[in-house]
Amino acid sequence: MKDGRIGIAVVKKKSKLVELDIVRAFAILAVLIIHGTSEATVELPVGSGSQALFLAVNKLSNFAVPLFILLSGLVLFYRYIDDWSGKQAVTFYLKRVKQILFPYLIWSAFYYLYNQWIFYPQQLHWDWAQFLDLLPWADASYHLYFMVIIVQFYLLFPLLVWLCRAWSGFRKSLFFIGIAIQAAFYSYNHWIEPLNHTASLSVTYFSLFTLGGYIGMNYDVFTAWISRHIRWVLPLTILLGLGFMGLFLLEVLTKAVLDNTWYTLLFNIYPMFAAMSFIWIGRKLLQHWPKVSRALLSLGAVSFGIYLMHPAVLTYWRTHAVIGSGSMLDYYAYTISAFLLSLLVPWVVISIYGRIRKSIRSTRSRPPQRGAA
Repeated sequence: MKDGRIGIAVVKKKSKLVELDIVRAFAILAVLIIHGTSEATVELPVGSGSQALFLAVNKLSNFAVPLFILLSGLVLFYRYIDDWSGKQAVTFYLKRVKQILFPYLIWSAFYYLYNQWIFYPQQLHWDWAQFLDLLPWADASYHLYFMVIIVQFYLLFPLLVWLCRAWSGFRKSLFFIGIAIQAAFYSYNHWIEPLNHTASLSVTYFSLFTLGGYIGMNYDVFTAWISRHIRWVLPLTILLGLGFMGLFLLEVLTKAVLDNTWYTLLFNIYPMFAAMSFIWIGRKLLQHWPKVSRALLSLGAVSFGIYLMHPAVLTYWRTHAVIGSGSMLDYYAYTISAFLLSLLVPWVVISIYGRIRKSIRSTRSRPPQRGAA
């Protein structure tokens, strides 16, 4: 848009996509379910009913990380596709250093010391060489690999958005280009030469990020489309989730050995349809279920903090809680408690921290009182 009086482009500020915080809430709940049930999938007797149940719940939740990656692409392209410049690129990187790189370094240091304190308290130490060696592939804690992936996408994003703005063909084909790049990488890794750290490489999730980008660039068109097609998208999402879960149950119960390609296909396609379904659900909840929406919006707003903090709570619980009689009922209570604590403790801590920060900011911004004349 142009201002005729001064002859410069004025970009209209886009509204926040509030429903995405609800989608983030679903995604972080799935993360907590995956981590909360991880022990149960391997500790219980293989093939038992309880093990199959925990495995099913765990695998149904495996849309979590891919969904967060898709949302990252959606938000970035939605925000910047019509408002990108060299100055914006500098601002973009400065914000990401503050929002991602600093937290990554701080929490890597925290878990480096915390895990020592939990498992080897007599050997608690700080070794710079050892710590720095953990950083490239997020080896300080099992959940931090997501941040390594996101950093890679942030490094690539300016090139991708520039290509989308400069070449309409690239913009229209972004998702298919993402599929092609990811498929080529998978083919090389799977059939030619296996590579290390593939779970922490952005190219492993490229189609998800670019689908998010395509949706973000065409969000109004997408929301109109999903409203017309949710009748088949939502059932298909459920079927894809059941299919992904079924592959693992089939493997456990029948000892069947399937090619990894089937798992990879469903691992990518299931979250794509889950994202579309959750966005539609989020919009409907905002329209018709305000109380539920408020709770989910609150959870979604603190999802990043919960992601960073929950493994500390989970690890502490698992190393200090004692399963009473050894009955399955006690084991269920132990596992469900682990999930609830890993959700509620970080949620409360982050909410209190947010209120304190807000209070400090309001105090600082308050103008000083003038004395009486």
